[in-house]
Order: sequence, then C-alpha cells, then structure tokens
Amino acid sequence: MRIDRIITLVFLIAITQAFLLVFDPAGGFFATNIDQNLIFPLTVIILSALVLITMGIADAVVRSHPQIYLVKLPALRFGRNKFEIAPFAWIVPGLLVVGSYLFIRLFADAVVQISGTVLFSLLILLVVIAQYYSIGRQSRYYGWAVIGLNITTYLTGFLIFSSVYVNKWRAFISAPLIGLTGLLLAYELLRQTRAPRGKVLTACLIAGITLGEVALALNYWAVSALVGGIVPLLICYILVGLLQAHLTGNLNKAVLREYLVVSVISIALVVWAVLANIKLGSGS
Repeated sequence: MRIDRIITLVFLIAITQAFLLVFDPAGGFFATNIDQNLIFPLTVIILSALVLITMGIADAVVRSHPQIYLVKLPALRFGRNKFEIAPFAWIVPGLLVVGSYLFIRLFADAVVQISGTVLFSLLILLVVIAQYYSIGRQSRYYGWAVIGLNITTYLTGFLIFSSVYVNKWRAFISAPLIGLTGLLLAYELLRQTRAPRGKVLTACLIAGITLGEVALALNYWAVSALVGGIVPLLICYILVGLLQAHLTGNLNKAVLREYLVVSVISIALVVWAVLANIKLGSGS
C-alpha cells in the first residue's frame, strides 16, 4: 500500500473518531445543553454516520487492491452504471467503531476516553490495512494480516459483549444486539473456510442464535464486566471453532477433545468468578 493512501487513512479515521469524542450527545457539553429525550436518537444518528463512513473507507481501500479481481464481489446497478462493493470489508471496522464507542464510555475519566479513542483509531487503521493485505495470498504480509484480523475480531466481540452486559439493557435489546454481533463476527471468521455460502450462513445463524440465548441468561448473572464479556466470547470462540472444523471437513476426535478441554476450563473459571463475586457481595 502506498504511503499517500496510509496518510489519507490516518487523517480520515482520526477525524471521524475525534468528531465522535467531541460531539458525543451522551456526555460532556452536549449532555447538559440539549433535551434529554434527544440524546439517544442523536447518538444513534451520529454513531451510525461514522460507522458508514468507516465502512466506506474500508470498502474503498480493499477494492483498490490490484488482485481484487480474484474476489467475486456483488454489484449495485443504477441504470447503466454498475458499482462493485466489498461487504466482507465492512464487518470488523464497523463493529469496532461501535464497540470502541460503547467500551470507552464505561470510563468517566476524560484522559482515559481520549487515550482510548487514539488507541482504537490506530487499531481501526491497522484493521483496514490488514484487510488490504489479506486479499492477495501471495503477499508476504498475508499470514500476519489474517492472524491480526482474527485477533481483532474476537477483541471487537469482547468490547461489545462487555459493554452490553455492564449497561444492563433490557433483554429485548441486549439479546438481539449480542446475537447479531455474534452472527457477523462468525461470518468474518467462517468466510475464510471457502465453504459454500449457504453452509456458512447457516453456521453463522447457529452462532448468532446461540449467543442471543447466552445474552438472555447473562442478564440474571451478578458478575463483573470482565466476566460478562468473556463468557459470550468464549462460547463464540468454541462454537466458531467447531463450526469451522465442520465446514473444512476437519472435525475429528482430536478437535473435539481440544475444545472440550477449553470448555471445561472456561466453565471452571466462570463458576469461580461467580462464587467469588457472591462472597464479596455477602462480605460487604
């Protein structure tokens, strides 16, 4: 990728993130100077606009790759004009904008919010660059790009899962939000299997519905934000791993044994965290 494109990316992402930090209707100057009934719709409008801008940036960068012709892209037709789009490039950057916004607002300290905004802006930049280098398998950066995208996908899930749990939104909001997030993250991870699209979408639906059910159960748990974010993340990791092995034809006893061990350890840690939280609560 040329240095001029990287500089343009840095500028655009920094502007969008800084705009959201300064003009956040849910905090700072605007929270005390506008009608309280307008805070939520304004937040949704501004956040949605910045998500669309970030997705547009990611889409344009990916389509600028010289080997993008190897990827079959859907096209939008307007009369005689045809515009190709890259929906797979929207998922992680778009969700990362939402996740970083929700997670940063868990902290009241302005220094933490500013530092978090800078760090997440850099992460979004790295994600867009990694998506660019994940197009050509012959690139020397391909392996690192895919690994980085996978790690960021799970990190994005944790940001959203933990934020939703801490805010204790009602079940009809939290369950669909976590379920939809799980579905999209599963698609990002499972599309790499090159399996038929129908099977991939079915697997993603299974992951999304399962995580939505998990969100319903989490509403009745009294655990920390860390555990509230890790539980659905672990379930997502195990479920996507098994579905990935199934789609690639590698689901065998060794794989099942591996994820069984991970599941047992995860359950033990969650039970310990719940019991520890109960003891702390009774002690106070």
